Amino acid sequence: MKIMIFSDLHGDSDQEIERAFETNDYVVFLGDGLMKIRYFEYAYPEKFLFVRGNCDGYDETPLRRILDFDGIRVMLTHGHEERVKYGLMTLFGVAKKENINVALFGHTHRAEVTEIDGILFVNPGSASSSYGGKATAARLTIEKGKYFAEIIKFD
Repeated sequence: MKIMIFSDLHGDSDQEIERAFETNDYVVFLGDGLMKIRYFEYAYPEKFLFVRGNCDGYDETPLRRILDFDGIRVMLTHGHEERVKYGLMTLFGVAKKENINVALFGHTHRAEVTEIDGILFVNPGSASSSYGGKATAARLTIEKGKYFAEIIKFD
């Protein structure tokens, strides 16, 4: 199973997100720019998973979701409520309490994959190049009870 992960679009093109539906089982968006791509919810109802970020306004969209992919518990959050700009300890505490295997988060615009005490933390960085850097995403692969993530850079 392949899951492509995006966050922090902030007004840039959604072309990479659109293409991701062609080659991945799921596409995850971790907030900030959700209103621009909300139509994916209707175009790909079985494949598009998302949470609301701090720049997405306030509606019924959850701030956090916990999903099960073949027995692997995956948490989706933007990260602002867990204060990820100040480190991963709050997010780690939530993930530990909820028996999470993989915590997906955004908000910092810094792509990273790190493991703490058996929990894999994945931040796809920013799907936007509007902040001066290259646009990035992440791919989470789950196969036979094992999982790993990699950062993808776009030109």
